Amino acid sequence: MTIGDANASDSTGNRIKRSLLLLLQSPSTRKRLIFVIIAAIVLTLALVLLAGIFQNLLPTVPPTADLLSPKDRFGITRLYPTSPGGIEWSSKWDNGNARTIGNEVDPADNWFETTHGDGTYVIDGKGTLTASGDVIRMYIHDPADEREWSENLEITLYVKRISETQIVDYSGLQVFARTNHGTNGNENVNYCDDRGYGGLVGINGRWAFEKESAHHLDDGYTRAAGQRPSGDLPKNTWVGFKYVLRNMDDNTKVKLELYRDTTGGANGGNWQKVTEFVDNGDNFGVGRGACRPEVDPSLPLIHSFINDSSETGKPMLSVYARHEYGTMAYSDFTIREINPLP
Repeated sequence: MTIGDANASDSTGNRIKRSLLLLLQSPSTRKRLIFVIIAAIVLTLALVLLAGIFQNLLPTVPPTADLLSPKDRFGITRLYPTSPGGIEWSSKWDNGNARTIGNEVDPADNWFETTHGDGTYVIDGKGTLTASGDVIRMYIHDPADEREWSENLEITLYVKRISETQIVDYSGLQVFARTNHGTNGNENVNYCDDRGYGGLVGINGRWAFEKESAHHLDDGYTRAAGQRPSGDLPKNTWVGFKYVLRNMDDNTKVKLELYRDTTGGANGGNWQKVTEFVDNGDNFGVGRGACRPEVDPSLPLIHSFINDSSETGKPMLSVYARHEYGTMAYSDFTIREINPLP
């Protein structure tokens, strides 16, 4: 570029600068510029708000493993395949984040919360949660309280009995499904939402099923199909617990199954059936306490039978695990939606 070209370029640049300055000095131009800036800010805020609303409208589902794999992400054998479109929740206790929580939502997993009990939950970040206290309650549910669990589930966990501070007739692990039990309401008011099917293993080594028909009544609980395959639940030993619930006979009956693994999960576990039971509507809860006087306590807990009496319209919002008066450790906890029986 020659000196003359450079001078011409500088002259053009100066003219552009002067023109811009004159425009900015114009009141009408300043108003239009302010309007454009405000409009841009409002548009940006609106887009952010819409994005947030849209995100909240999306179904909240937990991350899933390979649903076609014969084993879950912990390497534990799945007995039944995951249903098409079914979800799988798995505990996030192995994410390298050691933490202790009280009665709160796990900051590392908003599907897992312990707000319904009174205990301390120590997560080592390597896969184990150790729960201590008088009222241990671990709920797993959609954090938005919108999506219910399927009626048909395969629930798996490993439990280690450590110690008891008091022994009662229900001491041990209890896992309940097809329940709401205060998830989005008051469990001492919404008694029909408290109904559920429990799979139990007591510290005395007895495995059984329990149907809760009336949380507020002494006769609102019925047990069935109890089996004691060996001695007491051993201390300081991992025992695999698998609980399967499936509808059958065109969604008119419920089949319950409990399986045990005593290998500590080696090669996926050696799962042996301990007991099973079919709730056919006249053999589980007959004559027991009812959640309301007009509700039949023997009804199988199937949507078509119980939705009308549910206080919230979501009677199967949660799965929860519980124990009382002592310390137990848990690991490799998964919940999967599976297919019903024909």
